[in-house]
Amino acid sequence: MNQLQGATVKLALSGDSIVLRGAQKGNNPPPERTLGLAYIQAPHLGNAKKNMADEPLSLESREFLRRRIAGKVVKFVVRYKTPSGREYGSVYIGPNLIEDDMSIKLVHEGRAKVTDQARNKLNRSDVNPDEADLIDRLLDAEQSARESKRGIWDPSPQPSRPRLTAFDDDASAFLAKHKGRELRATVEQVRDASTMRVMLHLPNAHQMITLMLAGVKAPMVRTNVPGQADIVEPFGEEARFNVEIRMLQQDVKVRLEGMPQGNAANGSFVGTVIHSAGNIAEWLVSSSFAKVADWSAVYLEGGAAHLRQLERAAKANRMRIWKGFTGQTSQAPSKTFEATVIRIVSGDTVVVYDEARDADREFQLSSIRQPRMSDPDQAGYTEKARESLRRLCIGKPVTVTIDFHKPAHENFRARDCATIKCKGTDLGAHLVKNGLAGVLRYRADDGDRSSNYDELLVAEAHAQENKQGIHSGKPKAVTKASDASENATRARSFISHWQRSGRIPCVVEHASAGSRLRLYIPKENVKLTFVLGGVRCPRAPRKDGADGEPLGADALAYTTRHAMQRNVEVEFDGIDKSGGFIGSVWLSKDVNLAEGLLEQGLASVHGMSADQSQHANLLYAAECNAKTEKRGMWAEFNADEEARKADEKAKQEQERLASTKADQLKPRIEFLDVMVSELVSPMSMFIQIAKQSKVAELETMMADLAVSQMPKPADFAPKVGQLVSACYTVGDEWHRAKILKVLPGSEYLVSYIDFGNSETLAIDRLRPLSSKFASTEAHAQEAQLAFLNLPNDGFVSDYAAETYAQLRQLVEGRQLVANVEARPSNAPIQITLYDPALGRPVLEKSVNGEIAFAGYAVADKRALSSLHNSSALAQIESLVDEARNAHRGMWEYGDATADE
Repeated sequence: MNQLQGATVKLALSGDSIVLRGAQKGNNPPPERTLGLAYIQAPHLGNAKKNMADEPLSLESREFLRRRIAGKVVKFVVRYKTPSGREYGSVYIGPNLIEDDMSIKLVHEGRAKVTDQARNKLNRSDVNPDEADLIDRLLDAEQSARESKRGIWDPSPQPSRPRLTAFDDDASAFLAKHKGRELRATVEQVRDASTMRVMLHLPNAHQMITLMLAGVKAPMVRTNVPGQADIVEPFGEEARFNVEIRMLQQDVKVRLEGMPQGNAANGSFVGTVIHSAGNIAEWLVSSSFAKVADWSAVYLEGGAAHLRQLERAAKANRMRIWKGFTGQTSQAPSKTFEATVIRIVSGDTVVVYDEARDADREFQLSSIRQPRMSDPDQAGYTEKARESLRRLCIGKPVTVTIDFHKPAHENFRARDCATIKCKGTDLGAHLVKNGLAGVLRYRADDGDRSSNYDELLVAEAHAQENKQGIHSGKPKAVTKASDASENATRARSFISHWQRSGRIPCVVEHASAGSRLRLYIPKENVKLTFVLGGVRCPRAPRKDGADGEPLGADALAYTTRHAMQRNVEVEFDGIDKSGGFIGSVWLSKDVNLAEGLLEQGLASVHGMSADQSQHANLLYAAECNAKTEKRGMWAEFNADEEARKADEKAKQEQERLASTKADQLKPRIEFLDVMVSELVSPMSMFIQIAKQSKVAELETMMADLAVSQMPKPADFAPKVGQLVSACYTVGDEWHRAKILKVLPGSEYLVSYIDFGNSETLAIDRLRPLSSKFASTEAHAQEAQLAFLNLPNDGFVSDYAAETYAQLRQLVEGRQLVANVEARPSNAPIQITLYDPALGRPVLEKSVNGEIAFAGYAVADKRALSSLHNSSALAQIESLVDEARNAHRGMWEYGDATADE
């Protein structure tokens, strides 16, 4: 008998062949040798390369051997060698060389049989007595297995589950089925310390897969791969050896977490190996055999925070892969403070107000990149990212953790980068999860990254899996809003509609001064310039600090801090000469921006404008409070001196008014021949000038319009306020129209600008309007009956039909004469309508007089026409009183006004 030796079993190749590992010397892997078990033969495992299938019970034989000797120290003896040099011998798992002989155990349990070679050798005269004794014991064991019908001697064995060495299933479906579950498995091969082949023991099969450890990357070891150069990175073999002695052919549990991109078809998965001795990934990192891998850390259940903590400790020890590590350190110390977001600069940059420093500070969100404007497929997501941040955090308290300082580079200025959380929500992770930003990748030795980097990676994986935003594969174009303040003419086309709408939701996009804003109306996709009515703010300085008035910067800062990028409501009072809109901005239901500026002494009341505002009392009261408290511009205010100056100014104004009042309030005489083209309300209508030249011009234009229709582009989607060519449903004739409202289902509310009527049309009945038709002035002009109004409490609905019937009888189909009694700015003209068939114009016989006499209106003392012509107002009042006394119209049951 040859000399008895000791070794460690690396793995069982089959039911009758093993690999032995000798003692390790230094850091080099120990020597290995393959040993076949002498005189026995187990069923053969198949070979995919040779297209050979597994023999029945071959895996069961291998598993019987593996479970008993893999990873254990054994004794062995080499009994003979083949001419090719392959060794065969006996392996003992204990001190008893008879009872602990693995060959006899295998044969006894029916996992192998005695070879014919052994039988023949027993009959030879030169057989060694020890070998003859061994063969006899093997034959006795085989006879026992035969008689008991164990293993391969069972005439009707249980069917074996197939061993699938290749992965032919749908990897995505396989992952979806088993993701997160703990699956029984055996580690069959360790390619490198973080990549292994494992056999999953599933109910219907034993499936081989390639498993990459989630969250870590060990040095690569690639040798003897056809067509590829060998790669053995430093510490790669040592790391692999340490994993092999702990995991190779050990029973473990595997939790599948994901798939590496680009490897969905070859059975490669990312997951965690669960072993009773601990987590191998954590051991690799803590032992400086592996780094944290950002790309696979996203798959870790519970995140990679623990792995990163272990990695930091390993870096500090500077062993193995971290030997000589210097690493980048953040140039700005990490600091956390509370702040308020006051501005969203872009999809990855915000400005916060740091109250402790009393300063505005700009930060770029750490480790994320907003969608690229230069990429046509992503450009539209840039604005969406900015809007998402605005909705989430503008004006709200946040926690800012400064992660690092990014120095100036080429054309990019230096920036502080931070992780910012609003009510516990990481702004960067919020963007990434919704596909509105990407996550930057770093070298393993680069420490300048978000303190919440792992959450960002998990969020990006979620966005990619759900095809959100930039990962959806759907391009998003930039949406361009129309500018209502392009010029005064364009502004006038919007003002009436907006004035009637009351408070309109808007977003403050920019503030150039304390009282001058740039607004966006999302519902109508319109931008406009807006000026606070009734107040004057000091002029804000330019960026270089020049040309500013005292407190101008403070007024701008107040508006920026309280209104910038906020959702507000706006009331429209009018427009200025340049197309800017004038009115009030409400920060909430009861908080007026102009009032706030006045309260802080950062603005003063503009008397003429304020007196026309419905909130005049509010503005004057706020200014009075600022004066009393001596805030801002009123720090040196002297009430007595101001009162004396006010009295003197009032006296001068009274004298001026007394001298000019007679001239200013003379009745107007401006007669026009008109036709009423559309009745809008009991007091309002559209008129057309009834001159022959105007009629001919309109007829010619309509004839040209009927034969000059522009083709409809495929992406034709007109905006509110846009002029179009519209096909009127009565008669199917084309007319010029303006879009008043965009409705669901590709429908639009339009107003025919040459007639004044409106209707709802589908997109198929609209076409772009040629510029030669768009430049011509509208032939219909909005007007209202002078001196008249409806009761303050609203018109009595029961009399609406009667009023319209009365008006139609007086104006429909008739050429009338209109006297323009007043032309208010930014409002319909006020007219008195006369029927020339009734003789010279007399107010009592006018349409206005008839409506008042019939009891369908009251006198409007505040109308500009009433101020110009007090005599006409008195006549109207007399007609109204007569109708009331006679109980005509709405006076049928008494006084319909609120004074009754």
